[in-house]
Amino acid sequence: MNSLQIKPYNQQLQVPYRWSKGTQYVRRGLLIRAEIDGHVGWGESALPPHVNYDGWSFAAHCSTLLTGLDAHSTDFLAELALREVSPRLRCGLSSALYTAKAASQGQSLAAYLAGDTMTPLTRVPINDLINEADPAECVQSAAAAIALGQNTIKLKCTAERALDIARVKALRTAFPDLIIRLDPNESWAVEWALEQIKVMEGFNIDYIEEPLPRGTDLSVYAQISKQTSIPIALDDSIRSPFHALRAIELGAAKAFIIKPPRVGGVDETKALIELARAANIRCIITASLETSVGLYVALHCAALLGSFVEPCGMGTARFFKNDVAPPPPIIDGYMHVPETPGLGVDPSTWWEQH
Repeated sequence: MNSLQIKPYNQQLQVPYRWSKGTQYVRRGLLIRAEIDGHVGWGESALPPHVNYDGWSFAAHCSTLLTGLDAHSTDFLAELALREVSPRLRCGLSSALYTAKAASQGQSLAAYLAGDTMTPLTRVPINDLINEADPAECVQSAAAAIALGQNTIKLKCTAERALDIARVKALRTAFPDLIIRLDPNESWAVEWALEQIKVMEGFNIDYIEEPLPRGTDLSVYAQISKQTSIPIALDDSIRSPFHALRAIELGAAKAFIIKPPRVGGVDETKALIELARAANIRCIITASLETSVGLYVALHCAALLGSFVEPCGMGTARFFKNDVAPPPPIIDGYMHVPETPGLGVDPSTWWEQH
């Protein structure tokens, strides 16, 4: 039996998700279940957190796109490309497909993706995500992360320049050895971004991720990268191997932030990891405020980083009031990569109740 099924989710957040594009209290998306010859795989597809949409309508639209396709066919992913399926939907579909195939061969998703060319990691270090506006609350969240063994945090920034400086200063004062990363999510205007970056140089910042507005040419990032000691990391600008190669050619970034949903899935993520490693570009895998299914998908992808691994961005389960299944726990600063066949998480109970 071969099948693909889609169900929407609408999960309440217990911790508001505050970032440059607003504050969200709900996370919407789709879970995707693939069954191939009795073996089940799971995937997740969710639009960016700030996009407000009806899950059932989105699920119906996605199901229509799959009409007439056979998930077991070797041409399945090629057919998705012909139908111009979005990267986020392709990620969910391909994740479900690959985890079902991995399960059918008695392998974890990471081992299946690694093949004979890589040895996947058994655990991955995790950074925490901090988005509170109040500097004192940021310090409290960082302390909680440190208590879990994490030595790296990523601070969500906005166009509120003075407030962000105060938040960073409070974190650095409280924790001199903490690794601090900044993520403005495209909210720093080109006119003053370099000035803000120069101020941040005084706080020993690990990198600044995608600070400039969407659509900014990579050549602008290359110019800024040459004028600061803080490494520039690119996130949304790295959407395909073409964009990665262009960034490498221009010297636009010293790190790539790769989200499987944004680049189109686990196979595309692997290709970008290989490009980054060949160019000696730092590579960090992150999720996209997803449920435990998306977190496990990202975790298996991060296992492909091998010796190039550094703290990855999957510590977001704490934002959810309820999840579709238990998320991967953080133990001594690490998530352990499941070695059981498939994805290593089973949301069947949630699936049957919804």
